[in-house]
Amino acid sequence: MLCGAFAWDCVIKDMSDGGARVQMLSGSTPPASAQLVDLVGGFAHDAKVAWRKDREIGLTFLKSHDLRGLAPAGAQTAKRIWLAAQSRANAG
Repeated sequence: MLCGAFAWDCVIKDMSDGGARVQMLSGSTPPASAQLVDLVGGFAHDAKVAWRKDREIGLTFLKSHDLRGLAPAGAQTAKRIWLAAQSRANAG
């Protein structure tokens, strides 16, 4: 998850077209609005937090960006992270 210059590691537990349930890997939590980067699917989702329970967070997607092509300025950090993850996966 991204918000400005900050990033939080998380695992996507469940995802639909309208949102996702994620588990945060650290005790810190993102703000009410953030961007979820789906490293497997190649998408970045502008999202707002719908609920929180312990380390799990429910997100509602506001807008999605396909990182496999041209990405808008607001998704460039997400695209760089996705490309780096793809590079590591292909190298291993």
